[in-house]
Amino acid sequence: MSGIAARSTAVAGLAALLLGAAASSGGAAGPPGARIGGVIPHAGGRIHGLPAATAAAGANDVHLQESPCSLSRPLPCWVMRTNTTYAIYWVPSGYSVEAGYESAIDRYLGDVAAASGSQKNVYSVATQYYDATGFISYRSTFGGSTIDTDPYPASGCDDSSEGVHDPVCLTDQQLQTEMQKVITSKGWQNGRNALFFILTPKNVGSCSNGFSGQCTTNSFCAYHSGFSGANGKPVLYANVPYAAAIDGCALGPSPNGDDADATINAISHEQNEAITDPWADAWRNVEGDEIADMCVWQFGTPLGNAANGQPYNQLINGHPYALQENYSNDGHRCRQHYVGRPTNTTRPALEGAARRGELLSASRGSWTQIPTAYAYQWLRCGNASGSSCVRIKHATHPTYRLTKHDARHRLRVRVTARNAAGSKTATSHATARVPAGQ
Repeated sequence: MSGIAARSTAVAGLAALLLGAAASSGGAAGPPGARIGGVIPHAGGRIHGLPAATAAAGANDVHLQESPCSLSRPLPCWVMRTNTTYAIYWVPSGYSVEAGYESAIDRYLGDVAAASGSQKNVYSVATQYYDATGFISYRSTFGGSTIDTDPYPASGCDDSSEGVHDPVCLTDQQLQTEMQKVITSKGWQNGRNALFFILTPKNVGSCSNGFSGQCTTNSFCAYHSGFSGANGKPVLYANVPYAAAIDGCALGPSPNGDDADATINAISHEQNEAITDPWADAWRNVEGDEIADMCVWQFGTPLGNAANGQPYNQLINGHPYALQENYSNDGHRCRQHYVGRPTNTTRPALEGAARRGELLSASRGSWTQIPTAYAYQWLRCGNASGSSCVRIKHATHPTYRLTKHDARHRLRVRVTARNAAGSKTATSHATARVPAGQ
């Protein structure tokens, strides 16, 4: 077995082990939590080792899992249609991060929020996915951050690997316990649209638990998961260690010249996967990969070089970043950003009385993917069901005044939404039958 193949096999085993371990253990409070998902493997290995670009069209596509999603939570699968992020820097006295580390990450989370709705960065890829309530909106808010100086508990794990050993090793359970403490003390509101990042400094390792030996030193760079919080609502979170100090976790460029660059890439991976798969049971492919797993360590084409000469592939709120791509079902490949054809989520609606001489008004309905133009076409329908419709010549405005030719017919409007990727149409319900003889 080759070195890369061996690493891929080990990482695949890690994913299975983490899923099983987290599914059987409780959170800091309440019933069992989510499985651990979105595990970022060290550079050189993939969770399943299949580059999306070489897969048969559609073979790697992610799918919304069937309901119920899990025995412990028999509810329909869900996504974070919007999200609010929080950062917890757990850095007690005696430990350190590079100067500017926390402020760089805070700026990044603020930039992601400020750029909400953009189709020019990697967060736009998630907008093609949905749950029963509708499509994901790229709408993020940065809820704030805190520096947590609580001392670390006694190590709950041992991350020794190939001569690497951290003086402190925290289990997932220990991280959950601290997060709940901070959330309560800060008065932050956890729930289905809140995502907490817990970040630790150099020389602090973490493992999935105290017995598996699957740790930051030998297996993963970050992961996301969740547990039931003290208020009975989900606490969705990502464990993001100090990537720049972990061998195999800082592969990408550093356009900001700070250790934070490697951590920011890990944050992007986990945030996008938490959005599309918050409880680790929503958008996944047949192998169990999430949208960032299939594109891990793929950065695509640089947009340019930052002031320090390092390349960047994302410009978010005017600041350069190097972030891995995410997988798009549309096109069956990894993408740096996504502009899809508009998709209608609420049909156009009509207002006005269906009588000769009256003015009908049409709404354009609701659409995803930020249409840049809309076109209207009024239709005259010839039977009681409102079908057998034909276009009304020159009736191409949002309003239409009924004429004698509309008697004994029903009216509809067809709206076409367009953007750079193409167009789609949606048609309103029919009006009542226009009376004759008026």
